[in-house]
Amino acid sequence: MCLNVYGYVILTILLQAYTKNNVNMNLPTNRNGIITPTTTTSQNLSSAQPPPPPTKMRQILPTISSLKNFLPALTFLVAFATVMTVLVIHMNNTATRHHQFLVNMSRDNEFLGVAQDNPDLITYIREVHLSPAIEPHHKPLESLGPFPTEDTAYIIKLLNNKKEGTFVEAGAYSDGRVSKTEYLEKRLSWHGLLIQPEPTHYFKLKRHNRGRSQAIHACLSSTPYPKEITFHQEDHDGVKINQIHTNTIDDPDWFNTRVKCFPFYSLLLAMNISSVDLFILESGGTELQVLQTIPFDKVSIDVINVQIQANDSEKDTIKKFLTSKNYTFMQNFNNIYVFRLKHSKV
Repeated sequence: MCLNVYGYVILTILLQAYTKNNVNMNLPTNRNGIITPTTTTSQNLSSAQPPPPPTKMRQILPTISSLKNFLPALTFLVAFATVMTVLVIHMNNTATRHHQFLVNMSRDNEFLGVAQDNPDLITYIREVHLSPAIEPHHKPLESLGPFPTEDTAYIIKLLNNKKEGTFVEAGAYSDGRVSKTEYLEKRLSWHGLLIQPEPTHYFKLKRHNRGRSQAIHACLSSTPYPKEITFHQEDHDGVKINQIHTNTIDDPDWFNTRVKCFPFYSLLLAMNISSVDLFILESGGTELQVLQTIPFDKVSIDVINVQIQANDSEKDTIKKFLTSKNYTFMQNFNNIYVFRLKHSKV
């Protein structure tokens, strides 16, 4: 805006100077610069016939001619002012985005290790990380089928076809598989939270347009406080999640991504819910540690569906832990184990 004003002022000054020079260039002046008529000029003026009165067209033609002479300069000034204005606006927007990025990065580091019920942490998760589970700018992906998975069908029956329930699903749409809660949301009007740490799977998750749910690109923390991990993914051999790891020359085939991990309880607080009908847990080998972070005296989880890839000893440990939290083992489907809170109505 300022540059356009400057261009207009410069153009006005140039036009005034040009007009003044054209008017005065053939008229004699005295020592003080005042225009004085000569004798010849006076005689010619006295003997000459009065000129015909100027018409409007004669007045307009010199003006048009003058403007044509200044048209290239005018075009350059307008173009220059426009380009500079756009450049300044772009630089301001870039600086603002960079500042916001630095603020978010500093807040990420600030919240590492704080208590899982920290109010500032909860606000940060809600405002920065949670988002609707939809992707409006891409074509939605088709569902893999209208029927629930075997374990989901069992849970639906266990809950007596409950409608408008609440779920939390960790590992939704991993490795191209269908989400176990998609049927619940689309057919029984459930809503909840979808958790996916792997970037490609998270993008595909949002393309399923789960309009009744929220999504977060993060993992569940194995400690009762937030932390950050390096997410390792091989092209063909699946996905692995490890602790913080430094890339080395000996490990060139891994694609590494830094991922935030939040406690399960922190995510519930950010979602403003304290009661969950179904918790589906698939965290790549940290299932027991994730369960141990949950304050079961502060939240109510009716059914827990957990994937256990470990040995029999690990399975027994998870069963004993959930039994100590008043859960009953109900059924397993290969490596999927279903538990239900004892005081829940059957």
